[in-house]
Amino acid sequence: MDSVIKNIVVGSVLGDGYLTKPSKKGSRLWLKYNDKSLSYLKWLHEKLMPIGVGEIKIKRGYNQHYFLTDSSLEIADLRNSFYSNGKKGIPANIQDILIDPLSLAIWYMDDGCLDYRAKYHCNSTFATFYFSYEDCGRLAETLEVNFGVKARVHECTMRGKMYYRIYILSESMNKFFDIIRKYIQPCMSYKISYSNHQQSR
Repeated sequence: MDSVIKNIVVGSVLGDGYLTKPSKKGSRLWLKYNDKSLSYLKWLHEKLMPIGVGEIKIKRGYNQHYFLTDSSLEIADLRNSFYSNGKKGIPANIQDILIDPLSLAIWYMDDGCLDYRAKYHCNSTFATFYFSYEDCGRLAETLEVNFGVKARVHECTMRGKMYYRIYILSESMNKFFDIIRKYIQPCMSYKISYSNHQQSR
């Protein structure tokens, strides 16, 4: 597995990707997106072809498309890191894993959101609702240590339950967009629309 593919897998597992339970041949990456993100799924499908990918299929009744990669022992290694207790979590050595802008961009395209309100604020967030407070803290620290992007963990309540999300500080927004911009796919460009707004002024 070359570095580009590994970086895509890392970003995907942080986001919407799922790594299957390993077999003798390894684990597979399963990617699924709604129809609006089909072009993004096709881009990932093309990038992952060197490790073998199944055809893109329709999940009928859900307006979704998906595909799986072939089994890989290297994907199984990542599965062991991110699913150490059978549930997706953030490994203690995440600073050694989340090191490339491509991984960061994939993660943001999957789970990121831009809250831009003219004259008030512009901040990106990651919907890290699946992860614990400790996990989110590790990710926020990794953003600052590895990318120089300052972030904080915020609490949010949905349907009476507490979740956590990662909030990029305003002072780091321009740097954050500069890091990921070249990887953002056209159908996801709305997530960095503030940078486009700045450039047009």
